[in-house]
Amino acid sequence: MRGPDPKYPIRLTIEQTERLGRLTRAHTSAQALVLRALIVLTAHEHPEWSNQQIARVLATSDRMVRKWRRRWGETQSLADAPRSGAPRRFSP
Repeated sequence: MRGPDPKYPIRLTIEQTERLGRLTRAHTSAQALVLRALIVLTAHEHPEWSNQQIARVLATSDRMVRKWRRRWGETQSLADAPRSGAPRRFSP
């Protein structure tokens, strides 16, 4: 599938690649973080792939792939963005 070139190409250092790889293999990692790390790693390993191709391989939506490619390009982080609204009344 050929589409436009990604707006946010992913280029990782060796240290970043190793850190994300360890995160994906750890048994205690949150699955949301693992999916985000897999998106970034796949985009780095296959720069010619479109967002749709990455989404198909990882069984997610292209919207999520676009979001995390953009977020990684801007912040170099897989963390959630701060949420708006009042602080929680009860602890989790």
